[in-house]
This record gives sequence, C-alpha cells and structure tokens, in this order.
Amino acid sequence: MKLLNEQHEVKVDKLAEVFDISLMTARRDLQQLESKGLLIRYHGGARLNSSYVSNEDLKVQKARDAISNYASTLIEDGDSIFINGSMTAAGILEYLKARNVSVVTNNAFAPGYSKLETIQIQLTGGLLRDHIMVGDYCVRNLLDTYRKKAFLGCSGISANGEILCGIPAELGINETMISHAREYFILADSSKLGKTESMGSFTLQNPGTIITDTGADPAIINRLRENGMTVVTIDPQTSRPGKLESEPSPAEK
Repeated sequence: MKLLNEQHEVKVDKLAEVFDISLMTARRDLQQLESKGLLIRYHGGARLNSSYVSNEDLKVQKARDAISNYASTLIEDGDSIFINGSMTAAGILEYLKARNVSVVTNNAFAPGYSKLETIQIQLTGGLLRDHIMVGDYCVRNLLDTYRKKAFLGCSGISANGEILCGIPAELGINETMISHAREYFILADSSKLGKTESMGSFTLQNPGTIITDTGADPAIINRLRENGMTVVTIDPQTSRPGKLESEPSPAEK
C-alpha cells in the first residue's frame, strides 16, 4: 500500500521483484487488499482506489515516511539496533544508508524493507500476531540481547508520556528493548500524540527521544518535554526538523 501511495499503480511482476515473492503470492495479496477496498486490480497489476484513501490518510503516511527517513540518519556505520513491530520503525531500513548495521526485530516485514546487503537482520522468533512476533519465546531471546539504540513505534502517546500499544502482548517486548538499549527513540506521527485509548500502556522510566511531525500539538510537546523527554518535530516535506504548524514565528513572538 505504501508503494501504491507513492506510485498510484503497480505491476504484479514489479511487486514480486521488490518484495522477493512469487507471482502467485503477489496476486493473492492483491486479491486480499482488493477485498478490503484498498485497490482496484486489473490484468497484470493494480491501481490505488483513490475513493477509499483520503487526503488525510495520505498526509499521515507522508509524515510517517518522513519520520522513518529522519530516524535512519541517527544510525551510524556498525551500529546495533532494536526495531519493534511498528511499520514506521521498519521503514527506517528503507532509507538506511549506514553500513554493517546489526538489527534485532520482532517485525516479520523488516527484511523486506532492507536494501543494503551489509545489513544483518535477526528475527526474535515467537508467535505471529499479524506481522508482529510476540510471546515468551520472543521475550526470552530479547533478555539475552543488548543493542546500542532502539527504535519503536506505538499506537499513541498520552500527554503524560504513557506509551500506548494496540497489542498488549507487545508491552513487555517494547519495555525489554528500551531497557536493553543505551538510548531509545519513539516514532509517532502527530495523529498519535495526546491519545488515551488503547489496549495497553507503559510509562517510560528513563528519558528518551520522541520523533514526531510538525503537525503536533505544541501543548502536548511542551508537556512531554517537561516530563524529561526530548522531542524532535520533522517537516514531512523535507524529512528534517522543522517548526510546529501552530508555533508562532520569531516575528510573531
């Protein structure tokens, strides 16, 4: 869907090449997505169902891509990192330019994002929930693993700094990744900030960095900073740190 959002149309043989899957698998996946109304199939390919994908959805996806792109610049040659089940976190691998990076992840889609042969990806194993590996087996493997940096997505971040997870089974996994990394980064587009509803949550014990976009509410950003978190806002147009949309300019101040 990300590829379709970018190109609006895609051929079956191109999908098979990009994701290293068979033509039969590509066709079956397209059929599944068509049944959800996300795309329209035709002989040899598919196109985006623009009536289903709203401008707001495209805006959110652009912000997430910019966050992934910026986060990739925080990784240096030879780094060892955690990536959790988030698609925004896995998207880092698509933009990654650093070499000889060692990745430990419970995201089954992560290998499909990696474009560099020097990137080593180790899957935690565990019980699959959609594309996310969870369960005791996954946690046990993480307990013996330490990384330099951890990059985690989430379902939301409350104004008090609680990290929300849509899958309760991933709570312990996220906490373990954070506690077993020297520094951590939470990737959350502005639509996820200030949320309160979720199936599970945990509070960050040690300060880290939240990477969001310039559409974020300044009041929530300030609250998170008061709680000790570093917050970086990314401009979706440039994938670089920018000014919040509702933040006054120096002249207005």
